[in-house]
Amino acid sequence: MTAQIKIRPVIMSGGTGTRLWPMSRGARPKQFLALASDKTLIQETLDRVRVEASSPFLPPLLIGAERHAKLMNDQATDIGVTLAGIVCEPAPRNTAAVAAVAAAWVEAAGAGDLVLLMPADHHIADAEGFRRAVIAAAPQAAAGRIVTFGVKPTEAHTGYGYIERGETLEGDVYAIKAFREKPDAATAAAYLAGGRHFWNAGIFLFSPRTMISELQRLAPEIACGALSALEKASAEGGVIRLDKSEFEACPSDSIDYAVMEKTDKAAVIAPVDVGWSDIGAWPSVEKVGDEANVIRVDADGAIVATDGPLVGVVGLDDVIVVATGDSVLVMPKSRAQDVKKIVDELKARGRTDLL
Repeated sequence: MTAQIKIRPVIMSGGTGTRLWPMSRGARPKQFLALASDKTLIQETLDRVRVEASSPFLPPLLIGAERHAKLMNDQATDIGVTLAGIVCEPAPRNTAAVAAVAAAWVEAAGAGDLVLLMPADHHIADAEGFRRAVIAAAPQAAAGRIVTFGVKPTEAHTGYGYIERGETLEGDVYAIKAFREKPDAATAAAYLAGGRHFWNAGIFLFSPRTMISELQRLAPEIACGALSALEKASAEGGVIRLDKSEFEACPSDSIDYAVMEKTDKAAVIAPVDVGWSDIGAWPSVEKVGDEANVIRVDADGAIVATDGPLVGVVGLDDVIVVATGDSVLVMPKSRAQDVKKIVDELKARGRTDLL
């Protein structure tokens, strides 16, 4: 059955990556940076779903901000990936509206194709393992389930949402018993020990008709606004620009809140053990910038990144130092999540040149 199922990857590239300031900026957010390998995160994502004779994948659709349309196209071209198209959002409206647009576009483009909706800014070390998980989840998605991917937790992480699995549906695909918010340390430790909770990777596999129907039932204003924006969109040279007034009027909500926590069609494939990371903050970055311009002396555990200036760190353990042409960030690893406070202060000061 799986050999007959075609899958359309739809890659969401609307994130701003503020917790990776000062390298991640509005003009070039983190998905366009090489933070885990020699390729940028969006190129890694495109690579994972390349069209090959042995794979079920169709050419991918990218959805992101209009200001990044050329950048998205260039990133794909640089690694030899042919896109199905680029959909430009006139304003950010979170993932539920994107899911509606993706489902409607794929339904119009192909008969019976599934949608693989995934962020552009995640790192997955085991691409082949990820592809196997997608193929294993496809029969349940084709049967009407909205399948999300439950990543095997490697630590008692308090910064991720969790999915608790329910009864077995098929193989490693389960019904979802509950979505759990970011837990405290004790709860996260219990989740890790219990083996029934998995990190929510924010990746979804579904049939277009199922997603549209559930959005129309559970979040009708989002469905109406997003579908109207696509119906009234303009298209030129493979770039689709959603109607501004319709899309801006669309309520902003995540697919998790708008659909997954309410639907009876939710499922999870788990454990997905593929070396996943959302690269959500500087401590999760493996590689960035020019190491030739970094000098560490007695600086155990220090993360030092630069896109040009030479940076020397002496006698400071477990710190983060990031230097760009116009900004420098220095903080302990334990405060990595507080980068957003600097971004907020820059906004308050009107320093848009640094955002």
